[in-house]
Amino acid sequence: MKWVVRGASGAHEVVVERSADGLEVTLDGRRHAVDLIRLDGAVASLRFDEDGRSFHVSYDRGRGRGWRIGIGDRDFTFDVLTPVEAIGAMAAATGRGASVVAAPIPGKVVAVTVEPGDEVEPGRPLVVLEAMKMENELTAEVAGRVAAVRVAPGDTVEAGAVLVELEEGPVQSRI
Repeated sequence: MKWVVRGASGAHEVVVERSADGLEVTLDGRRHAVDLIRLDGAVASLRFDEDGRSFHVSYDRGRGRGWRIGIGDRDFTFDVLTPVEAIGAMAAATGRGASVVAAPIPGKVVAVTVEPGDEVEPGRPLVVLEAMKMENELTAEVAGRVAAVRVAPGDTVEAGAVLVELEEGPVQSRI
């Protein structure tokens, strides 16, 4: 599972995968083997296999996407976002008014019906995604301009993958 962890030190991409020996955690492209042992309630022990360091960690889920992690006498707070949520949060923070169309389920891209620069109205088809032998037409939810197309026909995508980015705003009428 891929997340974007956003805290005081900035945003970091984190990928967590289960393995036969525990967890494989990739932080900003650097892979770590980690043993996780849940102790009592919201307390766990983490052991980093590469150097044998071990930490007792307390954790508490806050509101929304917020988390508090305690390691020793230090507390850290951060938000955990999916990649799609992170793009939306960045757009909102910059006042850019952007939105994304993401894959609701894993599948294969059958068709892309827009290009960067195209203006779209709500309901306009953008991407056709095949999943479980069914074709799903993904449409624009807002009016705006296509900022980026992140996939091409034939691509295989995971759930949550960004397919198309839109810059929200009124569509210019052409006469």
